[in-house]
Amino acid sequence: MIDHLNAYVLSVQDLDKCISFYREKLGFKMQDKTDDFAYMVFGSSGPGLGLLSVDSAVRMISPETRAHSDADIRAANWNYFAVFVEDVDKEYEDLSAKGVHFLKKPTTHEWGQRIAYFEDPEGNVWEISQFFKK
Repeated sequence: MIDHLNAYVLSVQDLDKCISFYREKLGFKMQDKTDDFAYMVFGSSGPGLGLLSVDSAVRMISPETRAHSDADIRAANWNYFAVFVEDVDKEYEDLSAKGVHFLKKPTTHEWGQRIAYFEDPEGNVWEISQFFKK
């Protein structure tokens, strides 16, 4: 039985560009790198982030057990992550100053959560949010 998540893995077209984005703009630290894969960590606990070239991802999945074609896998490149931060507005300002492209500015929702959305160079979407204490 699955008891925890070890890593989030994104399939990416341009590995070096994504490594640069996650290191320079978001402060991730490189833990392992090969020609087609990078494993990066953030914070002191929890799963890390794997970046895997799309070509390698396609090669790793056996055609006999796959329900989708190579073209389907290459086209399905929308991933979504949600993380909590201490201050959404401060993170928004800091990341915007570094050139991070936001899809939506910080917005407070009726359930007490303030959320903003940005994307990495390949369109993978990230949500940064915080809950307000009642």
